[in-house]
Amino acid sequence: MSKTIPLIHKAAAIIQLDILKQYVEDVWPIVNEAQFPIYLESTSAQYIPFRVFAKLLQATFEQLPAQEFTTFIQQGAERYSMIIDTIKPSTKTKQPLLDVLGEALPIQRAEFLYSSLNKQNSQLCVELKVEDMDPFGFVCELYTICVAHHYLTRDRTDIKEPSKYHLVSQEKSGLDKLQISTDTPQFMGQLSTALFYHATINKSGSLQQSNWEKANDTFSSQFSDALESYIGRQDLSLEEFSDIIGIPVRTIQRHLMQSGLSYRKIKESLNMAFAKRVMIEREASISDISEHLGYADPSQFIRAFRKAENLTPLQWYKRKQQL
Repeated sequence: MSKTIPLIHKAAAIIQLDILKQYVEDVWPIVNEAQFPIYLESTSAQYIPFRVFAKLLQATFEQLPAQEFTTFIQQGAERYSMIIDTIKPSTKTKQPLLDVLGEALPIQRAEFLYSSLNKQNSQLCVELKVEDMDPFGFVCELYTICVAHHYLTRDRTDIKEPSKYHLVSQEKSGLDKLQISTDTPQFMGQLSTALFYHATINKSGSLQQSNWEKANDTFSSQFSDALESYIGRQDLSLEEFSDIIGIPVRTIQRHLMQSGLSYRKIKESLNMAFAKRVMIEREASISDISEHLGYADPSQFIRAFRKAENLTPLQWYKRKQQL
């Protein structure tokens, strides 16, 4: 299996950070501890590494009282579930439920099972294979099942609260700390994360089942998506970014080499895309751009831009203005 970099749409991060401000007076220590990308509203990046999102949840879990943390997770999951239909380009036909969840959450595969219990009732099971996010697996699973639950109950009017749920995590101490309702049985150490519901049986009474499995982009594409949210905000070395995504430097280099790429090439390409965008959208100065991108001085940025585009930034900008 090829190496993957779990990602989540920046909308989830923006929502969760906005809600965190309601509970914590100064969010920056948590943001910095999680190595969270900043000013996400103004970046062209669409995704962030799910690992930093998980670290933000974990840091919040360790700081907030149990009841507040549970509410914090539920509020963010519910708000995200309300917009996940819109984070992909709209289509004329409604996407299957598992396709939507698969694109919105860091899961590898999902299974939707609907089986008859008796003549009146049936059991609905949604089984999810959440991306490995050790040591933040517990909070990741909580967030994932909360988003899935809120989306399901919006899509399916015949289901309400889960009858039980499974967690892969074995951190029972986490559940004890959160004091999650014992009315809903929780089973730890399972093979997959799953939610179970009692549902009204359909007229045919037949077993219904659908599956979804992630079709991963190339490692270099995932890497570029993960790095883009930091461009123009933090000048990261390969070693620093390796720590952020939790993948060793040598592993990153080996997988990028398979596509004929390197960290430097990807970062330089993203730098140039950022420079072009802010020159057009904000009429940003060369000195400001070079500073944001971490170049030693404007002349170094100009040389890098000319090498990539065969034009100086000013020549490129004037040509764009003439189009």
